[in-house]
Amino acid sequence: MAADGEPIIGLMIFAVACGCTVVPWLLSLVATFIYQPSKQKVLLERETQAAIKGDALSTLSKPFGDREIKQTKMLMASVVMSPSWVQMWIGGIMSLFGGQINVFTKVVDWARREAQQRLREKVAEEGYDEVINMRIETTMLTTTRGGKDKTSGVEILAYGTAIKY
Repeated sequence: MAADGEPIIGLMIFAVACGCTVVPWLLSLVATFIYQPSKQKVLLERETQAAIKGDALSTLSKPFGDREIKQTKMLMASVVMSPSWVQMWIGGIMSLFGGQINVFTKVVDWARREAQQRLREKVAEEGYDEVINMRIETTMLTTTRGGKDKTSGVEILAYGTAIKY
C-alpha cells in the first residue's frame, strides 16, 4: 500500500521544487514586461498633465521676478525602486562586456522622474506656487551576503524650497 502513495509524494515534491524555482522568474517576467510599462505609462500621463500647467520645479537659487514671497517651506519627495530579477540577470550579463547597462539606466531614470513628479504633486497639494533650488540625491540600498555587497535598490530624493506668492 505504501508503494501506491510514493509516486504522488514524488510528484508533489517535484511540483513544489518547480514552483519554487520557476514561479519567481515568471513573476519577474510579468513585472518587467507588463507591470513596469503600465506604471511608466501612468507616470508619463501625470507628467503630461503637470507640463500643461507649467513646471513648478527649478534649480534656480532665487525666484525669478520681483513678486513678494509670502511663505516658504522645505518640501521633499522620494521613491525607492529596484530592478526585477530579469533586469538584474540581463544587467549582470551586460556588465561582463562593460559600457552602459540600459536596463539599469531605465530603472534609475524612471525613479528620478517619479521622485520629481511626486515633488510637483506635493507642491500643488500643499498650495505652493513653485520650488526653487531643487536638488536630487541618490542612495544605493545594499545587502551584504557572504562578504559581498549586493545592490537591492536605489532611493531617489528630490527636494527644494517651496514658495508661495
